[in-house]
Amino acid sequence: MALTVEGQRTAPSPVAVELDGHVRPRRGLNTWSYTVGLMCSDFLLAQLSLAIGLVLLGIVSRNPENRLSNFWVNYPHGTAYPIGIVLGMAVAGNYRLSKRSPTQSTFSELQNYTTGIVFGGVLTLGLSYVAHHFAYYTVQVTTQMLSAMVISVVLLPVGRALIRHEVLRQTPVRVLIVDGGEGVARFTTHLHLNHGVRVVGWVASSETLPPGALGRLSDLERVIREHGVDRIIIGSTGDFEGDHLAEYRRAIELADVALVPRVHELVSWRSRLTELSGLPLLETVPPQLTGWDRFVKRTFDLLVGTVLLVLTLPFSILIAIAVKVTSPGPVLFKQSRLGRRRRTFTILKFRTLRVDSSHGPGDGAAAEPSLPDVPLREVRGKHAEAEKVTPIGGFLRRTGLDELPQLLNVLSGSMSIVGPRPFVTSESEPPSGWSARRFDFRPGITGLWQVSGRNELTADELRQLDYLYVTSWALWWDIKICADTPRAMIRGLGAY
Repeated sequence: MALTVEGQRTAPSPVAVELDGHVRPRRGLNTWSYTVGLMCSDFLLAQLSLAIGLVLLGIVSRNPENRLSNFWVNYPHGTAYPIGIVLGMAVAGNYRLSKRSPTQSTFSELQNYTTGIVFGGVLTLGLSYVAHHFAYYTVQVTTQMLSAMVISVVLLPVGRALIRHEVLRQTPVRVLIVDGGEGVARFTTHLHLNHGVRVVGWVASSETLPPGALGRLSDLERVIREHGVDRIIIGSTGDFEGDHLAEYRRAIELADVALVPRVHELVSWRSRLTELSGLPLLETVPPQLTGWDRFVKRTFDLLVGTVLLVLTLPFSILIAIAVKVTSPGPVLFKQSRLGRRRRTFTILKFRTLRVDSSHGPGDGAAAEPSLPDVPLREVRGKHAEAEKVTPIGGFLRRTGLDELPQLLNVLSGSMSIVGPRPFVTSESEPPSGWSARRFDFRPGITGLWQVSGRNELTADELRQLDYLYVTSWALWWDIKICADTPRAMIRGLGAY
């Protein structure tokens, strides 16, 4: 049996082998027990949200009906709220199998959760008025319901995230990649950033069998069955005509299927899937940035930068002491980088290399190498550089804590919280064409590059991510990247 991407032999899945050709395996996120777990979690957390909402309302409200002394009078009146929330979440489709992608984050689903909670709250109010009319049931106070809904928007997603994390820990989603071979490494890097995803290998979309592939496209059904594949990622290359299309249609019956658009370098989360008389269209967004957009982004930088600087100040002091104690030399590492409109600025980091080693691009620099198809970690000799790292430097790099001083760069206006990667001035190629769009924005402490693999990416992939970010910017995307950054820091992928 062929080796997988993980480098381990994979035993056939009993569930997959017993398939009759029409029934998909139901494991992990696709089980009925997971649906029941979500419903129970939503029900219980809705009750807790109601209780917390009533307590908070009793503290801030001047209405006598909302006083804390009336808690045990008001709480029983909200008994219909948890039921309404479960029904509202169901109406919004939050229990559907089609919304259980292992690569979809809780943050991405927040809009759907909010919609379900709003439906549930409105439904509860409607039911209370109907019950009041026919059974003299006490009408639910609107402010009490709104307070419960606000708390629910926080608690319900957290509960779902914890359940999802545990289920994926116990039953990882087995993913198979179908590609010509060019995109396998990149797709694998992105998949490894997600908890609970196990890449079992890849199938070649060509007629030949490249080294490392589990089979050709004609072997797709066999590979799915033998390796118990739950999900298939179809790359942006390959033939979608004739017999090949039949193989893909067959795969949809056996596993969940996701497609990487052929021009994924131009597609962002803001792109819309529409249709033209039955023909699916994926519409991109125009690369326009207004003065209002720049004002909003800068305001976001100042607010978030100030809050983070205050919150992380104690940690920064401890890190500075640790850097000074564990190795001789300055606490901060300074280097010239290219910023917005190609202006140079001095970037600040906690020093992670010994002072007797070369600090050129080594100490966290983001040089843009001349080998576009080779990961940065290889071009920049990151593994060899590990020998020069200070005792605390390795930890700082893996977690990204060495970049905390860059909050000062943000407040000074030379950097942004989220943005393109800041490249070394002396080693960046002359910007031209579409790749020069990265200089439309201030470079960021984090960005698409940070949550997509950092040094596991190639120079070409970095340029594409920077272009995609700049031409598709939205405040909500900045917030999402900020939410995804802690996960990337904890996993440490691409730090070396």
